[in-house]
Amino acid sequence: MALPASTTPIHGTHAATNRGGSPASLEARGLGKTFNGFVAVSGVNLQFSGNGVFGIIGPNGAGKTTLFGLLSGFIKPTTGTMLCNGEEISRLEPEAVARLGLIRSFQITSIFGHLSVAENLVMPMQRRDSSGNQFWRVSHALDTWRDEIDETMRRVGIAPVWRDQPAADLPYGLKRSLELGVSLAARPRILLLDEPTAGMSAQDIGRIIDLIRDVAAERMVIMVEHNLRVVSDLAREIVVLQQGKVLTVGAYADVRQNPQVIEAYLGGHREHGHA
Repeated sequence: MALPASTTPIHGTHAATNRGGSPASLEARGLGKTFNGFVAVSGVNLQFSGNGVFGIIGPNGAGKTTLFGLLSGFIKPTTGTMLCNGEEISRLEPEAVARLGLIRSFQITSIFGHLSVAENLVMPMQRRDSSGNQFWRVSHALDTWRDEIDETMRRVGIAPVWRDQPAADLPYGLKRSLELGVSLAARPRILLLDEPTAGMSAQDIGRIIDLIRDVAAERMVIMVEHNLRVVSDLAREIVVLQQGKVLTVGAYADVRQNPQVIEAYLGGHREHGHA
């Protein structure tokens, strides 16, 4: 499908404000990425603004992972530009992008297994509130941010008994919860989630859905997710990719009826809720 020349706006329910008082926004202008001659993403024009959950879906090889990397600053574009809250981020390092309030959570858990749950959570709190020269003062940091650590654990559903246990000992579902907690501890204005329910049990998926819905009331959340039931429950608007291009954008109820989407993505998996 040929891309429209104009940018496709995608709006949330409320205005998540940035430091300047304007709604949080993330914009792709003519975004493209080529790897050794292979075009993974081509001419993507999108503008996300406000609070709420926005989904990115598409069949295998559609370019979701590459687009996600471009949106978060972990992949540099071959063509086009990315703007976060009005600032050009296309050539910034991920650390600089994070300082603008855009935080990415990975599909594969990125927590430090040898550290305790509390130590994993306190690191982004230190980074957020200091120049970084106090990382070695772990015991002091754990005392300083004790209340926030405990509140973050409560919010993501990790019981206090796990507080001082190695993160590696957590069950898989709680490891994913901890990863979300680490992301939230950085106080993002825009949170990017890469398949947040991958590998989870049905019980864990329900808990994570509730958590994402809760955090999205206060910020923009953009997620790549294969489980279409999760997408239908959470996402107000969805971007559908095909062969590195935007096939369509819209509410789930409309997207799932789109003949091009059914042909390109849903196909025979429609009743199973998975790609």
